[in-house]
Amino acid sequence: MGSVPTARGARTSFTEAVDDYSLRRVPEAETQSGWDIALVRMGFTVSASDLLFGYTIGLYFGFWQAVAVALAYSVIIAAVSILMGLIGLRERTSFALSSRFAFGREGSRLPSLVIALVIAGFYGYVLGITVDVFPGLNSTTELLYSVVLGAVFLGIAGLGFTRGLRWVGRVGVPIMILLVLVADVVAVAHAGGIGGVVGAHPRLAGKMALAGIIGLGVAKWLGGATVTPDLLRFGRSVRTVIGTTLAEFIVGNFGFNLLGLILGLGLGVSDLGRAFALLGVSWLALVAFLVQSVTVEMNELYAASLAVSNALGVGRLVTSLVVGILGIAVGYYGVSHGIIASFLTFIGYIGYALPAVPAIMMADYFVVRRMRYREGFEGLPAVNWRAIVAFVVTVALNVWLGLVVKDTLWHSLPLIGGALYVALSIPQTAKSWRLAPSS
Repeated sequence: MGSVPTARGARTSFTEAVDDYSLRRVPEAETQSGWDIALVRMGFTVSASDLLFGYTIGLYFGFWQAVAVALAYSVIIAAVSILMGLIGLRERTSFALSSRFAFGREGSRLPSLVIALVIAGFYGYVLGITVDVFPGLNSTTELLYSVVLGAVFLGIAGLGFTRGLRWVGRVGVPIMILLVLVADVVAVAHAGGIGGVVGAHPRLAGKMALAGIIGLGVAKWLGGATVTPDLLRFGRSVRTVIGTTLAEFIVGNFGFNLLGLILGLGLGVSDLGRAFALLGVSWLALVAFLVQSVTVEMNELYAASLAVSNALGVGRLVTSLVVGILGIAVGYYGVSHGIIASFLTFIGYIGYALPAVPAIMMADYFVVRRMRYREGFEGLPAVNWRAIVAFVVTVALNVWLGLVVKDTLWHSLPLIGGALYVALSIPQTAKSWRLAPSS
């Protein structure tokens, strides 16, 4: 096979480059600049789905309450992302490979499959949100747009980080920011000035609890925080972990939520596509959503395909195709059933299972094992049953909390699974903390 140059001068076979180290550690020669990683990470949050979520917050809450909601869940997610990113940086492993430390070589298939399904769902819903701004929608065009866009996203994501995600991130993020800034200026003018936005009465005020929307915000971005190792394994320092996390979840996530809620409060229209039409920027929105959605959809497809590679033990080319087809189906379902209501329902459901995954991984890495796996991958057990039990019990408790107790926040936080896992690992924790630090 031919070879392709890497970012730092090494050469890698074409097959290895496309697979993007899905089932092995990233070599030091393949690390990337913090700026490029930050742009790719912001491609997750400077997105149609984040704009839609901020827009939705503005439909339910007044300006200052909405700002507090966006900031609260952004800070929670940033903390999780930094911890998960440190694992990826130190071990040079993707989320899927990192999960082997806590769950075991074969046991890691469970969290990998959970993450793959969650991110494939997000991939599909972002596809649906993009299709929703297209003109002339009907059952036929909705399906056609979903298939064509899905095929484009699939092709670009297959190029991997260096030749795909990095370059599209450099173009898509600025264009999306430009669109929203233009739309916000028009929306503020439509509302009678910034005072009109700040003092606007939310169209759906009182129909959602404050804790509920924070819980949905955490559930929405917990998947993105959990797969932080997928990109931070290419990082060069702890500064990259912290800096790119702030760029993604404070500048990108919080900032874009803020822009979205200005649209929601300024217009009070419950449909994002109709909002852009009201502002007279439908075509600008269409172009920006198309270009930027390539960025976020590539990121989603990239992360999901890495997780499926670990779950099924096959290369990323095959898994990208599987996830891409599933995402097209989800996107068509979402846009044909009302994208906002369908999207919020999906986020609510993933909050039952997803939080257990990063909670157990962080507890194992930072508490039980003290950031040291002396045995390496080869010495890991096939299945860590303590992690499996903690996961199953946590999901059961979360479902009980959500459906019976009607909790809207605590079950979506990555706390219960970590506490259970530590409780099940007291002997292992004591042994690990007695051992002298390895060199």
